Amino acid sequence: MTSQTFQLVMRAGPNPGKVFTLSKSEIIIGRDVSADVVINSAEVSRRHSRLRQDAGQYIVDDLGSTNGTFVNGQRISTPQILHSGDIIMLGEAATLIYESAQFDPNATMLSPVSERASVAPPPMQASKAPQQMTPPPQAYSGQIPGGPIAQPVPSFQPPVPKARREGVSWLWAGAGCIVVMLCILVVGALLFDMLNLYCTPPFDALFSFLYTCP
Repeated sequence: MTSQTFQLVMRAGPNPGKVFTLSKSEIIIGRDVSADVVINSAEVSRRHSRLRQDAGQYIVDDLGSTNGTFVNGQRISTPQILHSGDIIMLGEAATLIYESAQFDPNATMLSPVSERASVAPPPMQASKAPQQMTPPPQAYSGQIPGGPIAQPVPSFQPPVPKARREGVSWLWAGAGCIVVMLCILVVGALLFDMLNLYCTPPFDALFSFLYTCP
């Protein structure tokens, strides 16, 4: 024969996963070492809250704690009946899950069984991933794709040194000057001859060995 009992499982706090079996009709929860459920946290009051059994179920009420007692996210100010699966929070320091457990007096040890875990969830079926179709290899048509058109490489022409360019410029300038001087001499000689300046002083003394003036 089995009898129903209840327990608190710490989800968050100083000792996550720790189980507290509720075996008394009145249970004090707090930081004090004399409490029935000791939670060693500075944010938990010495006598933070109380669980009281009535008609086979527990009722929780706050004992004037500093950070308050919450049931399923709501802060309580009056006693509230607990149901299996309810979440009890002592401020933000500890989170406890109120669960029912089955105790077999003929067994040698306590075997807590959560009501929520009594019904095993159906096994999950692995989703079948869609198979990806591999495209068939394309037949080789025998044509080789043409590569990029080769661009002609410009021939390299070494730059002409600056000194050489300047020498060529001076050479052309000198040749031009000589041509101009030759033209002036030719024109001067023609004028001398046309104006018969060879016999006019002072040119007659210079050209007396070439011409005989009348």
